Amino acid sequence: MKWRVCLAVALVFLCCSTPALAQRRMSGGSGTVSANETKFEITPLYGWIWGGTIRTYEGDFILDASGGWGVLVDITLRPGAQLELKYIRQDTDLYLKSGVERETLADIAVNYYQVGGLYEFQHKGNADFFGTVTLGATQLSPKNVAAGDEWLFSSTLGVGTKVFLSERIGLRLQADWMLNFVTSSMWCGWYGCSLGGQAISQGMLSAGLIFAF
Repeated sequence: MKWRVCLAVALVFLCCSTPALAQRRMSGGSGTVSANETKFEITPLYGWIWGGTIRTYEGDFILDASGGWGVLVDITLRPGAQLELKYIRQDTDLYLKSGVERETLADIAVNYYQVGGLYEFQHKGNADFFGTVTLGATQLSPKNVAAGDEWLFSSTLGVGTKVFLSERIGLRLQADWMLNFVTSSMWCGWYGCSLGGQAISQGMLSAGLIFAF
């Protein structure tokens, strides 16, 4: 239901965007005003999150694919570069898969708290194409079992586009790769030292509305 509401709102803005886009043209040139000329942006978003497997001797602990929502805050540092604050939440099930058997262990909330940067690598028409890198923490919160929260160091890599429909409203589409580091180890030999470990890898496709100020 949430993604249907977001899609409907986005279509309304898209249908009304043609006059606004014409106003974004700079006088005396063929370019358009870049999104990064704004002071900061707030983007509520909704998307689909999948992945999240830890392999053990007992079997595979898996986070079920489900919808996720969140909010992004981007603060312009210079043209083409922004500081990004990110919060993403996924409400899902954690289950254990051993052979053909599957056992649901808990309802769980996965919360991402991230800070990093956004870099615009291409500006074409009213669209900005960008990449993001963030670092932070992930909070795993079981809901229906007597267990405490688990905190993991995490990072995300993303690519996407911002399409501005007016000076203050835009549409943001993004794909993210999210890594949560569960264990780590270090071993050394005659060749030197190496780091290793296991991580929960997740992917997310999302869409959101940008409110620029």
